[in-house]
Amino acid sequence: MIPPCSRFSQALLLVCLASILCSAQEKSAAAAPGDALVKWDSTCGARGCLMQTDVLRGVSDDPPDPKDFREYVSLNVALDRSLSRPAYFSFLVDPRAQADQGIFITFATTTQENGKWKLNLDPEGPSRLSIGACDKNACTARVPLGLVEDGKDAHKMDLLDKFLNSDHLLVLYTRDGHPYRTMVILSSFKKEYARVMENEMKSRAEK
Repeated sequence: MIPPCSRFSQALLLVCLASILCSAQEKSAAAAPGDALVKWDSTCGARGCLMQTDVLRGVSDDPPDPKDFREYVSLNVALDRSLSRPAYFSFLVDPRAQADQGIFITFATTTQENGKWKLNLDPEGPSRLSIGACDKNACTARVPLGLVEDGKDAHKMDLLDKFLNSDHLLVLYTRDGHPYRTMVILSSFKKEYARVMENEMKSRAEK
């Protein structure tokens, strides 16, 4: 039996996040490896830019298959020139995911104490994003304007602010009752977002 979403998000997600604590601390020790592990691509046109990345899901008791596109977590951030903020953030996970459970996300920052890296999870806890649709390629949760509203299993959150001021994004979804969690290092997002805003969005808007 799948536990209720509220209990699942707060208890199981935190347990799963703890299981990747060491990995997060090691990878956050330097920004360069993070940039290599998570690469953002941007496609720009007259209307704006779409930033995208694909990250192989985290290691579990059944390791991911890098040759299977369903094993990747994808992130899309749409930037519209007519808006002062992103048009939307999209989170795409395995098309076999349990849509009724949604996608859980939370953020973390890292600090160095006594020569060791410490992962600090967002004190507000995780939020559940509703999956809008699943097709043969992915199950997708889209957040218009990147603004998560208060709800039973979510708290009010500005995703752009979180992406720019956190070091890690942590994503969890379930498939066949099994949780799959993935850590996404955000250092490369910050660099690509700054580049796109300066060289693509700003320059074209001025023409």
